[in-house]
Amino acid sequence: MTDLSESRPIDRWARSAHPGRRCTAHRKTGDQCKNAARLGTTVCDFHGAKAPQVKRKARERLEEAADRLARELLRMATDPAVPESVRLSAIKDALDRGGVSAKTAVEVEVGPPKPWELILAASTDVVAGSRAEFRRSQEISADQQPGIDLVRTDGMHSPPRRPQK
Repeated sequence: MTDLSESRPIDRWARSAHPGRRCTAHRKTGDQCKNAARLGTTVCDFHGAKAPQVKRKARERLEEAADRLARELLRMATDPAVPESVRLSAIKDALDRGGVSAKTAVEVEVGPPKPWELILAASTDVVAGSRAEFRRSQEISADQQPGIDLVRTDGMHSPPRRPQK
């Protein structure tokens, strides 16, 4: 419980779990800013963390830190002096960072068969054959092109007529 009998204000950063995240800028009164600094920066949004150059450097710092942490995870995973439970945890974290994870769900489809499955199951009379066999069954000679009589001989074609409204 907090002692409210003190006359001075309570400093929340003294008890903070992350006192290093406090904005390092100072107010006009000379007191340090009480806002939290953006990740990868040393200042809050009011003191310049939204500036493009600050955002760019913060992103670079976070990427460098991520690479260092990934290397440390892999070092821990291969170090025989580290306990097995810690190594297993390090391996899982490294795989998660790489986008590889164990499958946790199984897809099961229950219900009546789909219409196309019924059609395929019923079509037992489908027979495969060659093009030549098909043409013989349709009484088409091997040198004749099917549908050749539909093409005009003068090379012109007329578009289909649209019905008038």
